[in-house]
Order: sequence, then structure tokens, then C-alpha cells
Amino acid sequence: MSAAAQPVRAGDERSLRNAGIADELARRLRRRILDGPLRDGDMLPKQDDLIAEFGVGRTTLRQAFRILETEGLITVKRGNTGGAVVHIPQPADAAHMFGMVMHARQVRLDDLAQALRRLEPVCAALCAARPDRDTEVLPWLREVHARMEAAVDDGPAYIRAGRDFHEALVLLCGNETMKILLGAVEVLWGRQEREWANEALADTGSKVRRAGLRDHERLIALIAAGDDTEVYRESVHHLEAAQDYPLRERGSAPITSQP
Repeated sequence: MSAAAQPVRAGDERSLRNAGIADELARRLRRRILDGPLRDGDMLPKQDDLIAEFGVGRTTLRQAFRILETEGLITVKRGNTGGAVVHIPQPADAAHMFGMVMHARQVRLDDLAQALRRLEPVCAALCAARPDRDTEVLPWLREVHARMEAAVDDGPAYIRAGRDFHEALVLLCGNETMKILLGAVEVLWGRQEREWANEALADTGSKVRRAGLRDHERLIALIAAGDDTEVYRESVHHLEAAQDYPLRERGSAPITSQP
């Protein structure tokens, strides 16, 4: 009898049935985590309580926990004081998976740069269009810009503050979908930036960094004026200038997903 024609043994059948129950239990617990009111760092109910609530065995519950652990939604701590710690998904989690997919497909740096040049200006325009920009956008951008000014002669600190400025344009745009999607792109670009940051600092001086400060000042002024059309154009021009160095040297290089 061929392996394909072998009958399913009773133990295997129970295992398959348990796997199906574990999948359904994982689905229900996943909904509980994603729909709230659980917060990041909260504990799921004790195993005995979940077993009683769902009418499943301990083995099935452990299988469901393994599924959720693989998805990064919980961490199971062992021992008497253990339990399942909840992890609410964050944009950085999306960036990790997004980066691995792009890494596996050998996407080039210039491809990622083009996406950033087209999408980040949309977020800058959304910042300018916010009616509450005076209280919810501009104070944050000005604070980051002040840190950049203070670090103009400290290359590594300047680069870190500059990355914060660009990420702030995304985080403050007011559109949750853009924050998640472009937030992943920004994180991935930041990882690539660390690869060439030291070389860039050696090749560019404070004159280039001061030019970047002036660009940011114009962006802040346009956002303050609510000029979403012009801030889009200015953001595109600024990103083209900022990307010039890495793309000249590394544009054809495949991106990497690991920090």
C-alpha cells in the first residue's frame, strides 16, 4: 500500500482534529487581542481559566499559544508566575515583515527611494491640511528641528535628528493607513541609511547639513501656512537632494531587512 493510501490512524486523526481546534482557538484569542480592550504588556487569562472558558484541553491551548507566539502576538512565560503576555502589533512589526519580503525579492535601493519620494510628500501635505496643525503638528516638528540645529556640527546626532524629522512627518499626518504603510518604508530606509551614514559624514560637511536645515525650515513654514500643494513640491525636491549621495553610490544595491 502506498504512503498516500495509508489509512489515518486513530492517534493521527485526533492530532488533526486537535490542530483544527487549536487554529480556531488561536483565531478567537487573536480577535480578542486585536479588538481590545487588552493593551500591550497585559496578560491573557490564566491557562486554567481559558481551558474552562473554551472547553478545550491543555494540549490544544498550548498549540494555540504556539500559533500566536509565532505571529508575535504573545510571549509565553514559563513557571509559577508565568502566563501569556500580549503584544499589540506596531508599525515596526509591519516594517520587519515588509523588509524581509523586499529583501527576498532583491528590491534595489533606488526602488525604495522612489517610493519614499512619492509617498512622504503626501504625508507632508496632509500635515499642512490638518486644521489642528498649530497644536498637533508644528510644535513637534519645531522641537525636532531645534535638535537638528543644535547638532549641525555633530554629524551622527544630526543624522539621527534628521531621521526623526522625516518620521515625524509621517506620524503626524493624521492618516492611520499612511502612518502604518509609510512608517514601514521609513523604518526600512533608516536601516539602509545606517549603512552609508559614516561615509556620508566623511564626504559632506556642515555646509550640506545647513542646506538640509534650510529645507526643513521651508517645510515647517509651508505647513504652518497650510499650503499643502507647495509643501508637497518642496518635500519632493528635498528628498531628491537628500537621496542624491546614497543613490550615486548604492542605488543598484539590494536592500537588506536586518539592522
